[in-house]
Amino acid sequence: MKKLLSLWLLLTTLVMGADPESKPHHNALGKSTEASYQDKVVVIQVGEKDLINQQAFKFFRRTLERVEEEKARAVIFELDTPGGIAFATTDLMMKNISQLSVPTYAFVNIEATSAGAFVAVATDTIYMAPLSTIGSAAVINGTGQKMEETMRAKAEGHLTSVVRNIMDDKGHNYEVMEAMMILSKEIEFGDIISVGESELLNLTAVEATTEFEGRPLLAKGIASSIEELLEKEGIEAEVVVAEMTGFEKFAYWIGAAGGLLILIGLGAGYLEMKTPGFGLGALVAIIAFSLFFFGNYVAGNLAGYETAAIFLVGVVFILLDIFLFPGTFVMGIVGIFMILGSLLFSMVDRFAWDDWQADAFGVGLWNIFAGPATALSLGLIGSIALFAIAMRYLPRLPFFDRYFLPTLADGDTTALEEEANPSSRVGWTGEAKTDLRPAGKALFQGQEIDVTCESSFVPVGTALQIVSEEGMKVVVKVVS
Repeated sequence: MKKLLSLWLLLTTLVMGADPESKPHHNALGKSTEASYQDKVVVIQVGEKDLINQQAFKFFRRTLERVEEEKARAVIFELDTPGGIAFATTDLMMKNISQLSVPTYAFVNIEATSAGAFVAVATDTIYMAPLSTIGSAAVINGTGQKMEETMRAKAEGHLTSVVRNIMDDKGHNYEVMEAMMILSKEIEFGDIISVGESELLNLTAVEATTEFEGRPLLAKGIASSIEELLEKEGIEAEVVVAEMTGFEKFAYWIGAAGGLLILIGLGAGYLEMKTPGFGLGALVAIIAFSLFFFGNYVAGNLAGYETAAIFLVGVVFILLDIFLFPGTFVMGIVGIFMILGSLLFSMVDRFAWDDWQADAFGVGLWNIFAGPATALSLGLIGSIALFAIAMRYLPRLPFFDRYFLPTLADGDTTALEEEANPSSRVGWTGEAKTDLRPAGKALFQGQEIDVTCESSFVPVGTALQIVSEEGMKVVVKVVS
């Protein structure tokens, strides 16, 4: 057990870095080597599927945190996207882009449709590539269909208020964005363009940069490249493209598989408890949970040394309850709650948690915990199913059958061989070695066996008889 705990601590240290207070880009697996953004122009590329990917939003927010903290010269969003999740994009607009103190630019190359247009208007200055377009930002449901009238009105009301506040702050023409979002309005922009009641505004590069009422309709100018954009703005600085590290990409995948890793970890841990001296179950559990904490840590969730330590203490409590204080269940129950709590909090998005603590954007606890709770529930349900399959079938499989034989107190190999046929134990008599509530340990013919009693409570020393056995489940009754 000491070796297993040491291995767990070693893996935890390796995957989380040397500083428990460090942020994800400062861990020991490569992120600390990222070059500083100070005095550099940071380009964030927003591609076809980025605005429908929650992990991409986390990457954008982490990058913008670095841009602000490391005092970058400017940040440019290079947009070529058909759109995505409107509300996640407006969160990014409100909480990150619009609040940056460094200059922000949007370079539409080649398309900024729907949510892509939201990102563009949240920046200080917009440039269009030749032949590029921006617009068509109406709200639709998750299937791409029109929304019911009341739901549409509610969604449009929220989004238009957010977009208007940001565009007014940035000095953009809000009526342009309104014409892109709402079908029921007829809007004219002088001789430039008119939008009918059943149309959504979609601007070409020339239209977006045409002067209207003494200023460009939406975009400041046309640029064929980021270098030309910087030249027009008079910015001379090194340009870097923000990219996920290899470990980030791997960790984001692991973070998305949190429920599966919980299933594997709990299943392997249960296997270890049922196989004396085996060790493979413990190794698999350690690897699964180490990957779980690592993936969620790098993915920008609350996983860290604190949650890993709580998890480890919970495991120790359960082991103490089983081996030192059997039958009491107090430490075991506390340990279970510590394990489940640490797993749940490790999957919580750090950005959402910070927003909720600041109470800045009306973030509800349900929104924060819904995803992690679902993943944890699926992991638990799956592990229970795995337990049932293991109890029924593993003792009968080659290679595994030898490990499910009970440990003998006196080393008698004859009794051990008899265990190759588990049904031979039905009818055996013995006594309770611990209190049974109703589960516990009992001694039969020199063998210590995990049992479940038909009675709800049986004190230690009570005479027992085995009445049935299926897989690893041994049921006993009190003998009068």
